[in-house]
Formats: sequence, structure tokens, C-alpha cells
Amino acid sequence: MNSLKKLFFLYTVIGLFTSIFPQDSNFLLTTEKTQNYYPCYIGNGHFSISSSQLGTIPTESYMIKLYDKGEKDVPRIAALPEWNEINYFNGEKWLNDLNINSSEVSNYSQTIDMQSGLLHTSYTWNDSINRKTDIDIVCFVSRSNKGLALIKFEFKPHFSDEVKLNFPIKERQKPKRLALDVLNKIDFPNADEWPYFWYPGFVKLSKIQGEKTDYGAKLWAQAQSVGRNIKVGLATEIFYYNVEPRPQITISKTSNSAFAEFRFKTQAGKKYEFYKLVSLVPEFGSNNDLLNNAIKVLDNSRKTGYENLLAIHQAEWNRLWQTDIIIDGDNELQKIVHSMMFYLICSADANTNFGIPPMGLSTSGYFGHIFWDSDIYMFPPLLMMHPQIAKSLVMFRYHTLKSAIENAKLNHYKGAMYPWESDEIGKESTPFFAYQNAIKENHIVGDVAFAQWQYFNATGDTAYMKKYGAEIIRQTADFWVSRVTYNKEKDRYEIHNLISVSESDKDVNNETYTNAIAKTNLELAVKVSNLLYLPQNPRWEIISEKMFIPLNEEQECHPPYENAGAREGASRFWTSVVNLLDYPLQMKMSENTKRNDLTNAVKSLGVHGAGAMMGSNFLSIIAAELGNDSLLNLTISKTLKGYLKPPFNVLSETQTNESVNFLTGAGSFLQQVIFGYTGLRITDEGLVEKYKPMLPTGIIKLILRNFKFRNQTYDFVVENGRLTTIKK
Repeated sequence: MNSLKKLFFLYTVIGLFTSIFPQDSNFLLTTEKTQNYYPCYIGNGHFSISSSQLGTIPTESYMIKLYDKGEKDVPRIAALPEWNEINYFNGEKWLNDLNINSSEVSNYSQTIDMQSGLLHTSYTWNDSINRKTDIDIVCFVSRSNKGLALIKFEFKPHFSDEVKLNFPIKERQKPKRLALDVLNKIDFPNADEWPYFWYPGFVKLSKIQGEKTDYGAKLWAQAQSVGRNIKVGLATEIFYYNVEPRPQITISKTSNSAFAEFRFKTQAGKKYEFYKLVSLVPEFGSNNDLLNNAIKVLDNSRKTGYENLLAIHQAEWNRLWQTDIIIDGDNELQKIVHSMMFYLICSADANTNFGIPPMGLSTSGYFGHIFWDSDIYMFPPLLMMHPQIAKSLVMFRYHTLKSAIENAKLNHYKGAMYPWESDEIGKESTPFFAYQNAIKENHIVGDVAFAQWQYFNATGDTAYMKKYGAEIIRQTADFWVSRVTYNKEKDRYEIHNLISVSESDKDVNNETYTNAIAKTNLELAVKVSNLLYLPQNPRWEIISEKMFIPLNEEQECHPPYENAGAREGASRFWTSVVNLLDYPLQMKMSENTKRNDLTNAVKSLGVHGAGAMMGSNFLSIIAAELGNDSLLNLTISKTLKGYLKPPFNVLSETQTNESVNFLTGAGSFLQQVIFGYTGLRITDEGLVEKYKPMLPTGIIKLILRNFKFRNQTYDFVVENGRLTTIKK
């Protein structure tokens, strides 16, 4: 297919998508200038950029698998060098020195278009009678070219005078290191503060060069993370339209930065367009010359042109949005759902073989480490919406299996012991002050295995299970064989000295969820071995059959761990952790036990508070299963709406703190919608309607459009208390 035919085909596809997906206000989040501003971010699952109110100041940008390791510090996701800054000098002042909330700014609007993955900022800057400028900035991280971003800076001065534009790339400031590898105590900030120890990893710039071109200017440099020495080729090209006479261009550089400055005289009332292309080529995605590859991406992209690059990018986002969750009757909830889907997809993509940190690619929160959040909270909604993206999350666990086996040996266990906090290569990276979690919060081992089996059940991908998943399930089962203790007197297997999911319960025996996920893991090892005719460890079945799961038979409920409440009081029964046994584990229990566990969990929300994660975000799923509509609505307000930060629906981890964008909460909320409101469950027998669906008050109809299950595409429609399945 020649280039003209390709372009014709492209626009045909774009036209088709546009007709199906006209611009919908439910995909738009817009704000006027505000002092209460929490940044959003856009990304393509490979790298990202955060927003700023001005749209021109340098903001944080993160790339998957790009981590550093400072001396005596833990590995950290590293912030890329500053590549998105654009600064404009109007003859008197620089734009980026402006206070956004001053009277100099009017007609302000910033919109994130989730349907097209665009961040659009516009305003008028008027610092004096003779210095008025209309400014318009569009930024996107290409969904089609995984190493490309583009910023369009358009401005219309209402005066004629010489102005300057500055387009830099800069090394970020080195962090002041904390010895988190050895510190056994650290002062925690107030609940509403960003933890001071979550600073990003550092990337150093070298081989910095720049040149003028026939189209504008080009800058390039090699970036390299400290300690890990992961290299990234970074290049940027600036070109322009409607500038006559041609600008005077100055290229300058320092030991850690480069600048391209454009100087020219404006005509009052004329629009000027400048474009900043940015290319990033990491060494884990290329074996050739990184800088030359980055420059080639720029050359090809400039030839393609802004409009075509934008159109291809929009077409890819529109393809992703063919799979959608449509809510009829509650526009606010519809926007929230789209926000959660959008931010999750911004941090994930097919073929990355990487998990998702709790904050995704939005910040350096939790050091960018991979927790069980990736397997239990973010993976399941992707599994039925975009199974190829979901596959990256489970493949990450396969690619780090050797590290998990080494970790088990280091801790004197057998099999595979997945780390509590994993870096990009699967090594245990928990800070020393929390290292007890790394040793004793063992449920993550079973969580990893559970996700592998979920992937198989949802996709029917036997080839994946043979090559990857089975080994993970079997190796993690061997870990539990070496981790359990046999209680001869009671003829049962127990697990001692654990940290609970809630983490406030330390050094407990027989933590209910851990014992349950261990039992599940062992059962899965038997299942997969029978399926693939693999030899079995006979102890898997013996231990799983006699694994002790704490149950208070008198009160018909699960305590968080054995003997909970004996000293602390009855409130220790009030926890949302045990609800994980019903969902997602689907363990068999009486309806009374489910109901009592749920009642205790709701009590815990009042006593212990709620967060936008863990079991509390799954309570509405169980409420719907039990037909409790009032509780269904209560849990939505308790576990979601209080955690959304303005103006772009970014989730915080608690109602008062500033730890955003918390994708664990996004993933668990989407599971409420996909599995809670519909009654659907992924099982060994297939996708089943486990109970009559239930919608929150105000929702007339719910449609899960173009969802995938075992290589088939479906629409699932919930209306009038009924679920209709439409096979495509």
C-alpha cells in the first residue's frame, strides 16, 4: 500500500470512528482557572506527561521500566528530563513567570479530552494595555507512535514588537537522597501531605547537542538513570508556520541542558504556530543507536505533519473507546467512569510486559513500585475491556519469576516468593523501615497466581498457560508448601507470623485472607497440572484440603485473623479485608456469612475509615450480590466520590490527602461497575451471571460495549433488573 493509499485509508477509518463517536461531553473534563487544582496526566502506556495550569511550564514525565538506584536508596521510577517546557517573552515579561490566578489572565479554559487523549489549554494574557496575547496550547502523547509526543503552541499578539520563544530540554534537579535501604525508622507526614520520601529517581543528561534546521531547530541528548544506567535517546524538533520574516534562531547549551531560542517581530492580530516534537527511544526498546533512532522518529514525524499525526493518534484512541461503559441516567457517574478508564489506559499498553504502579505513570508515588494492586485491582477490568493490555500485567510476573525464585531462597523458602514491592526487574524493593511487609505480607504470592488463572479463564489462552502461567502457579504453590505449619493436634495447616492486608495487624497467625489465597493457589496448581498433564507435588492437594480458614461459627462471620478481638475488642471483627473471600476469590460460604461479613465491613468504615482501595471498594459488589440496594448506594458514596479531586477527577488514596492519581482505586471502582452491577463472574465454567443485576439509584441502563471473553465480543446490557447478553 503506497503512502497516498495509506493516508486515504487512514482518513476513511477516522471518518468512520468520528461518525460512531461524535465528540461527547461525557469525555470532556474542563476547568476555568482555579486555586484548587490537582494535575491530571496523559500517556500512552509507555510514557506520560502531567498537566500544568499554564500549559507551558515543565512538569513531571515518567516512562515504564526507567528506574534509578541511588546509594543506600531504594530503586525509584525516574522522572524523565524536562522536555515539555515552552516559554514566551512578550517584550516585557516571560509567560512562565506568570501567576495563573492573577488578573492578567482571562478567558481561561483547560480541557482534557479523554476520547482523543488531548490536553488543551487556552487563555488571554494581558499584562498591560499594549501587551495582550491570546494563547492556545494542545499537547498529546501519541497512542500510535509509542515514543512520540507533540505540543502545538499557538499565540496571537495584539501588538507589534519583537518577541522570543524558548524551547529547552533540561536535566532535573538531583534529589536529596534518604538512605531508605538502611533506615529502620522514618517520620511520616500528615495524612494530607505528599510523603517527602516519594521523590522521583534521577536521570542524567549527556551528549547534549543542537542545530538549526531548514524548518526550525533540533536538540538531542542521551539520558541515563543513576545506578541502573538505563539509557534513553531524547530528541526534540521545533518547527513553525506563519512566521515572516524567518526568526533568528540561537542554539545554546550547558553541561545539563540545551535551548533553542526564536526571536522575531510580530504583527498585531496575526496568529503564529510553533510545534515541539519530542521523541524518546529507550534502550530496552531498541538495540541500535538511541540518539539516531530518536532523530529519525522526529524526521519522519515532521514529514507526516501535525494534522496527520493528530489524526492517527485520535484514531487509535477511538479504536480503544470502541470498548466502553455507557451509563444512562447519571451524567456525573458517566464522566467518572470514563475518567477511571482513561487514566488506567494511560498507564498501560499491549506488549510492554510491565505492571502498573499504584499511581501509574502519573507521579513517583510509592516509588513507582509494583504491588498486588496491579494483579488484583487494575488487572481485572482491563481483562475484559482490553485483554491484550491486561496480558502485559501477567507477563510482567513471568519475566520477573526468576527474581521471585531468588527471593524465596534468600528468605529460606522454596518455590517463588514474589516481592511485596517490586522494582522493574522484580527485585524486592520495600524500604527498610517497612521491611516487615516484605517478609510477612505474603498474600501477594497467591495474588500473582490468582491473576494468572483469571487471565486463562477469561481468554482461554492455553498456549499462554503452557508457556508462562503454569510455571508461575506451580512455583508459587511450592512457596506455600514451605511456608505453612502443620498443627498435629488439630490436624490442619496454618500460616504464622503474618502481616494482614490491613497492615495494622502485625505478627498475627492465620490471617484469613492470606490463608484463603494460599489455599486457592494450591488448588490452582492442582488444576493447571491436571489440565496440562504435568507432574504434581502431592502436598499441594493435601495442604489445600486441610488449610485452616478462620471462621467464627457462633457469629457466622470471618474474623480478620484467628482470635481477633480476644484482647482488642469486638471492633477487630469489623474489617473489609475478609470480604475479599467472596469477591474476588469466590470462596464457598453461606449467605448468612457473606451478609455478616459485609455488615462488619460497613461498621469498619465508620470506625477505621475508608480508602479508595482494598476491600472497601468491593463492598458494593457484595451488596449487589445480596440484593441490598441501600448498601449498594452507600458504598459508592463512601468509597468513591469523596476521593475525587478537582478539576479532572483524579483519585486520592484517602479523602484528605494529596496522593494522586491513585489507579488502585480506579481499577477497583471499575470492578464495581463491571462485576458488581451486572452480577457477572469469571469462572472455570465460563462467564456466568451469578446473581440478578442491580443498578445504583438514578441509573436507567448500563451497557458494557464490546467487552471480550474467550475470543468473542459481547455487549452486556443491564436494564429493568435484567441482564441481556448480545454476542457480536
